[in-house]
Amino acid sequence: MKILLTGGGSGGHITPLLAVARELKRMDPATAVIAVCEKNAKFLQLFSDESSVDEVFQISAGKYRRYGGLTRLQRLFNLSVHMRNVRDLAKICAGYSQARRLLKRIRPDGVLIKGGYVGVPMGLAAAKLHIPFITHDSDTMPGLANKIISRWATKHATGMPVDFYDYPKDMTVHTGVPIVSDFVFVTPELQSKYRDDLGLSGCKQVISIIGASQGGAQLNDDVLNIIGRLMQQHSDLGIVHIAGLTHEQAVSHRYDEELLADERRRVVVRGFVPDVFRHTGVADVVVSRASATVIAELAVQGIAVVLVPGMLAGDHQGVNARHLAKAGVALNIAFGDSEGLYMALHELLNNPKRADELADGLHKLAKPSAARDLAKLAVDTFGPKE
Repeated sequence: MKILLTGGGSGGHITPLLAVARELKRMDPATAVIAVCEKNAKFLQLFSDESSVDEVFQISAGKYRRYGGLTRLQRLFNLSVHMRNVRDLAKICAGYSQARRLLKRIRPDGVLIKGGYVGVPMGLAAAKLHIPFITHDSDTMPGLANKIISRWATKHATGMPVDFYDYPKDMTVHTGVPIVSDFVFVTPELQSKYRDDLGLSGCKQVISIIGASQGGAQLNDDVLNIIGRLMQQHSDLGIVHIAGLTHEQAVSHRYDEELLADERRRVVVRGFVPDVFRHTGVADVVVSRASATVIAELAVQGIAVVLVPGMLAGDHQGVNARHLAKAGVALNIAFGDSEGLYMALHELLNNPKRADELADGLHKLAKPSAARDLAKLAVDTFGPKE
């Protein structure tokens, strides 16, 4: 069998596909697993370094910019955005031609489309060539790319229960969000090991900040605005801050400015890390944007989380965060609300029992078999019919 996996735009689209690739190979080592992402993808290396992926290709892909947080009038008169959208329409057309040529040459049995704008040309080309494909949505609402191609999909796999989605129920399967097997439930012993690995063995409490694979400038600022007070009030507190590739140096410099020398020694700043599981597994509390993939990872690990959803088009992160806050398994703080973030973290550090309640509730939502279930759905859908 030959299965093509496609997704891109962020690490949150690619890492679930890596988990599925590993499961496909585990189920049948003879399965050919081929990955496709957009040209000049920031996280291409994730595919290239994965031993379960046999080949990696790149095609042109264009992005439709909506920019959450802007008013309708601001969007209407934002000429630079309109010009870039027109430019990227040409990229989509080029990507469609490239995807058709690639699919005709490879002739996969099926395509799994994780989302991201690279999925549009690939989905359209697969539909034209009558190659079956499955979409997967991690968030509580479908992404724009998957919405565009959904009418031609053979199946829709979802990260949340099917009632959250408008897809036909008889074509929709709740698989959960695939995560790599490095994410496991974090016992006190494993947490201690992770802290040793990162040089934080002397810290009694640790907060991890995960700004998403590309970082989050506003989230970084929200944390840095309150970090001095937190460190002063919690003398044994350690910080792990994944700031994003383009923000690492600036964030590290801010910590130098904000903290005393002894406090600064208890802070680990990174840009992007391949072993995220270690950098979240050290924590008593994680501060994160509300990416569905990160939420799924933390649910498996059983760690309390404070969600700061990004102001993204479609508000899918906001929907994720509000759903979990309403269920009582996470705290939801508005983007840019440094004081609200301070109060939430201060409460959880002072009340470990409350943090444990959040962690236990989130862990009950975990679907550690999601990668295996999605891989099996792909094999059953794309394989020969009896």
